Formats: sequence, structure tokens, C-alpha cells
Amino acid sequence: MQTLGSPRTKPEAKRFSLLRAASSLLRGWHLLSLDAPTVAATWCAAFLSAAGVSLTSAAAHAAIAFLSLATWLCYVGDRTQDARAALHPSELRPRHRFYGAWWRTHRNSLVALVSAGVVATTWLALFGLSRALFVDYIALTLASLLYFFWVHSGRVHAGRVFAKEAAVAVIFALGCILPAWSTASLERATQLIPAGALFALLCWLNCVAIERWEGQGRLHARAHGSTHWGASHLTALCLGCAAAAVALAICRHTLHRPAVIASLLAPCLACAFVSLAALERWRARISVDSLRVLADVALLTPLGWWLAARFVH
Repeated sequence: MQTLGSPRTKPEAKRFSLLRAASSLLRGWHLLSLDAPTVAATWCAAFLSAAGVSLTSAAAHAAIAFLSLATWLCYVGDRTQDARAALHPSELRPRHRFYGAWWRTHRNSLVALVSAGVVATTWLALFGLSRALFVDYIALTLASLLYFFWVHSGRVHAGRVFAKEAAVAVIFALGCILPAWSTASLERATQLIPAGALFALLCWLNCVAIERWEGQGRLHARAHGSTHWGASHLTALCLGCAAAAVALAICRHTLHRPAVIASLLAPCLACAFVSLAALERWRARISVDSLRVLADVALLTPLGWWLAARFVH
């Protein structure tokens, strides 16, 4: 009979402890709304690299920092408003309950933190971004605010006429791509369009998957028709988009276009699509809360690519 202190149980206990620590870290990363900013910063850096912009430049640092802070502010505001406006506890997810409790018990600290974020974001926008990028982000911010007010306007049937998941995907993707487009040459900017379109599809499928998984396979009756269709064909869409990303990589190499577009963006996109498809395949064995966190982890493929490249070289 094995004892608690036997050599075989110690490694197992250590692995379990590490897994539990990693799980807690990812849960905190999600609850604090750091998941979306991390994804945004990662893909913004990937598109900047593909556009030939050095990630060590001050312009790249300012753009990535601005996008990260702006994304965090959007998600904190959205989740806090959802928590305050929810009509029934069943509509609340852990992230909503977290901000709802924070709002009720420590409202001043949340307001102070958001205010500091607004000041930092404004300073970066005014003094860190180029004029062209500043104008682009002003337009995107206005579109984001319109989306925010529409979603939280209290209109019961809003979801049926307004594809929320598609709107989030387009706004998020544009936010990540704009710094690269504003600095790239016309030729490079044109070559980024196919990868940008695939990235927008990736963001959309990520939103659709989250809706599907959090509803345990059943979407809300008010969900848009496109969301229902995407959820019904989630695996096929993910694998089809992954194949399109592979085809893009092959095409870029064949046409001798900038190698970084083929060697970074396309493989990362393909891996992210396959990761979402794998989560959909194994969703019955994973808790809903874990699926929600892993849905964003699946989008961090450029980080894995950069780490692998560093070890190889």
C-alpha cells in the first residue's frame, strides 16, 4: 500500500500543485479582464512584425500599450455594466459576478483604477501615437461606443437584428491591425488584408464558441442568426479557415512575398483555428469556466511561435 510520503506520490502531488497554481493564475487573468488585452497586444505585435516594424521601436511600444489599455477599459466597462444590468442570476458568468461584487463592495477602488487607465490611455493617444493612427483609433473608438450603447440600451430584440459577436470581432480585429496598416507601405498593407480577414474570422469564431460553450450547446433565443449558424458549423468553419491559412502561407512562399507574412501570421492563424476546433471537440470533458479561459489562450499562438523561434536560434 502506498503511503502519502512515498516517492511515487511526491511527483504527483507536485504536478497537481503546479496545475492548480496554473489554473488559479489563468482564472485570475480572466477575471481581471487581462485576457483580451493580452490577445490584442500579441496580435498587434504580430501584425507590426509582418509589416516590417521593429517591436523595439517607441512607436510600436506606444501602439501596443495604448491598445492593451483601451481593450482593458472596454472589457471592464462591459462586464461591470452587464453585472449591474442583469435581470436574473442565471445570466451572470463568473466574470460578471466578480465585477458585480467589486462594484458593490469596493466601488471607489474600481473607479480609481479605471480613471487611472483612462488618463494613461489618453496620454498615450496624444503623445505616443502618430497622427494617422490617432485619427484611425478615434474613429474606431466612436464605433466601439456606439456598439456599447446599443448593446446596453435595454432593447430586448437588439440581438436579433444586430450581430453582437460579429461587431466585437470586427472592432477587435481592426484595433489589432490598425498600427501595422498605418505604418506599412501600400504594398505591405495590401498583402496584410487576407491575414487580417482571417484574423477577424478567428475573433468571430472565438466569440461564437464562447456563446456556445457557456450555453452548454444551446444559444440564447435572442442570439443573431449568424451566431446560430456559426455555432452549428463551428468545427467545420474552424478547420476550413485553418486550411485557408495554410493555403495563404503556401501562396506567399510561392509568390516570394515577404516571408514574415507566411512564416508568422499564417501558421499562427492556422494553429489558433485548430485549437478552437480541438476545444470544441473535447468540450464535454472540460468545465465551462475552463473552456472560457482556454478560448482566449487558444488565440495566443504568436507567443508560442516566438518562444519556439527563440529556442531554435
